[in-house]
Amino acid sequence: MGFNLVKAREATEDALTKGIIEMMLKDSPILQQLPFITIEGNTLTYWQEKEISGLVAWRAAGASWTDAKLPEYQELQATLKILGGDMDFDNYTRRTRPHVEDYEAALVELKAKAMRYEFENSFINGDPGVDANQFTGLYKLLKGTAWVASTAYALGAEVVPTEGKENGFRYVCTSAGTSGTVEPVWPTTEGMTITDGTATWTTRYGSHLGSGTSGGTLTLRNLEQLIDMVKGGPPTMLLMSPRSRRKINELCRAAGVTLVTTLGLFQEQIQVYNGIPVGISDWVKDNYVVGGSTDCSVIFAFQMGDNAVAGVSTPDMISTERLGKLETKDAERIRMKWYVSLAVYSLPRACMLTGVRVS
Repeated sequence: MGFNLVKAREATEDALTKGIIEMMLKDSPILQQLPFITIEGNTLTYWQEKEISGLVAWRAAGASWTDAKLPEYQELQATLKILGGDMDFDNYTRRTRPHVEDYEAALVELKAKAMRYEFENSFINGDPGVDANQFTGLYKLLKGTAWVASTAYALGAEVVPTEGKENGFRYVCTSAGTSGTVEPVWPTTEGMTITDGTATWTTRYGSHLGSGTSGGTLTLRNLEQLIDMVKGGPPTMLLMSPRSRRKINELCRAAGVTLVTTLGLFQEQIQVYNGIPVGISDWVKDNYVVGGSTDCSVIFAFQMGDNAVAGVSTPDMISTERLGKLETKDAERIRMKWYVSLAVYSLPRACMLTGVRVS
C-alpha cells in the first residue's frame, strides 16, 4: 500500500504543514483513505490492467503447453500537476488582534479547505481539455468512448455502448473494419465476440454502467450491480453526492432496513452499505447531462491501492514555503503547494453508475 496523507501528517515535523494536512483530511473520505505512489520527477509511467480472464487454462496430464497468453495492458502516464496558493498574514491584524493565533489558524484553515475542495474536484471531474492545469479525474477516465455508426475502427480501438446504454462492458476491436448503420446488441459475457458491419468486437469487463438513455431513478438493484462490476474484491468506497445518499437511505427505509454506521478518522459517523463505506463529496454533481435529462448524478465504486485507484505525488507530499516579508504591502507570505496526480491501475477495479436520478 502506498504512502498517504495520514502518514504524511505523522511524518512531517513542520507544525504548519501538519495543521494544513489535518484540515485537508477533515471531512474528506477520499483523502482519508487514498494511497499515494510517490515518485521522483514529474511523470509516472504505469501499466493499466484491462483484462483479467483467459490468462490461464486447465490442462490434461501430459498435454502440450501452448504459448503463454500475455496479460492485456495499456501504457499510461500520470503527470504531476501543481495545486497550491499563497497566504498573506497582514502584520497590522497580527499586531492589533488580542488573539493572533485565532487569526492565523482561521486563514490556514480556509486555505487548507480550498486545497481539499480543488483536489476533490479534479479527482472527480478533472479534464485537462477544459483546464490544462488539472489532472484527469475519475469521470473522464472511466467514461469510455461511445460507439458510432458507419465509422472505420482500427485494430485495438475500444468503445462502449451509446449514451445511457452503457452495460458495464467495453468492446475491443479485434478485427479492423467499419461499423454498421445500426448499433449491435452488445454481448455481456467476457470474451464473447460480435460482428458489427465489417468490424469485430471482443467483450471485456469495463467501468461504465448507464441508467437509461435519459438517465433513470436510482434503485438498490442498480447500486448492487455497480458493486458487482468491481472485480478482485469489494470496493473500498462508494462515492456519491449528498442527494444520492438521501435516495439510498429512502430506498433502504422502504425496504425495512437502515444503513449501519462506523467511525471515521476524526470520530465522525460514516454510513456503510453492505460493508462498503459511503463517501460523500460536494463535487459529485447532480446536474450531469444524459440524453434529455439535466438532473443526473453519478456514483463511483472503486478499490484503492497500487493495483487499483491511487494518487501520485512527490515524497514530501504537501509542502509549505515561508517567503517572508512582502515589499508591496505590510504582510508576510507563506506558500502551500502540492505536486499531485491520479492513476487508475485497473479498469475492472474502478466503476461508475451514471444517469442517476431521484425521481
